[in-house]
Amino acid sequence: MNTDKFDRREFIKYGLISSLFIMTGCSQSQKKLALRGVSNTFPSEFVNSLSIDWEFFPIKDIELKEFSYNSTFKEKTDLLVLNDGWISELAINSFREIKAGNIRNNFSKQTNSFLEGLGENYKKKLLPLAVSPWVILFRNEDSLALKNKNSWEVIFSSSLVNQIVFPHSPYLLMSIAQKIDLVKDFSKIKRQAKSYDDRNALNWVVSGRANAAVLPLSSCVNALIEDPRLSVLLPQEGSPLNWTVLASPSLSPEPFPTDWFNSLWGATSLRRVISKGYLPPTSLFDLRKKNIFVSKRYQSIFIPEESVWNKCWSLPILSAEKKNDLALKWNNS
Repeated sequence: MNTDKFDRREFIKYGLISSLFIMTGCSQSQKKLALRGVSNTFPSEFVNSLSIDWEFFPIKDIELKEFSYNSTFKEKTDLLVLNDGWISELAINSFREIKAGNIRNNFSKQTNSFLEGLGENYKKKLLPLAVSPWVILFRNEDSLALKNKNSWEVIFSSSLVNQIVFPHSPYLLMSIAQKIDLVKDFSKIKRQAKSYDDRNALNWVVSGRANAAVLPLSSCVNALIEDPRLSVLLPQEGSPLNWTVLASPSLSPEPFPTDWFNSLWGATSLRRVISKGYLPPTSLFDLRKKNIFVSKRYQSIFIPEESVWNKCWSLPILSAEKKNDLALKWNNS
């Protein structure tokens, strides 16, 4: 650049133009609506269908023990997507009611039961996005000599002693125990445990360090399809349900994006989302009428029979006192 010809007036003019571009860029960026959530805990189609007005910000500090979803509000958040296990961490008074009457009117009995279990403070401020059943994943099932293969009692097979990776949730495990009339002595379940590790359950089984794991179907679908050594069971007694929900902070001025929600369960995305182990919060009967294709081997798991689906259950929110009581019962068994 020839600095002799680049006088002070031109320099100031150039600086003003540059500043204008920067300010315009910042202004446009600030207008973006912010969706926050933990990646891989909800259908990716939901993010892929984001309009240009939205931007997804993954929550990266999920592994921190002191982590709370409330920490996300240090940054602008217009919509939060989270797993139901974190609902009790929310400062629910910081959220507003999500009305979306047309969506709520189509909720299934399972979805309404889940919302009722949350209580009045939560059910109007959370909107279920998708649900996935907890299942049992096996490695080399034919070599395990399993007993009661269609029931949760299969976890007590001798070949699974010290070989199952369970979720780190006594509440969930005790709810399963109750389904098979095991309500006083939980040591029987504990003897089968290789580890209690939600986040790495799949890796334990794929690597051969464990023979089985209890995890949401949506967490293991890809591996199930790619690895012929793996198989999965949705027990005939039903299963706990793993919900993905949406919440809208009170500080956000934006209305709930109903069209965006509907697009996830529209004709374009429906088949892909179900093939990833998620089900809509609406009736399964409607899905069967749509003749959605899934592998025959797992058809009754990806779209369960009503006789099994109706036996599935959601875990209500517990008070701190009840949580302590459960922990004592679990630890003392």
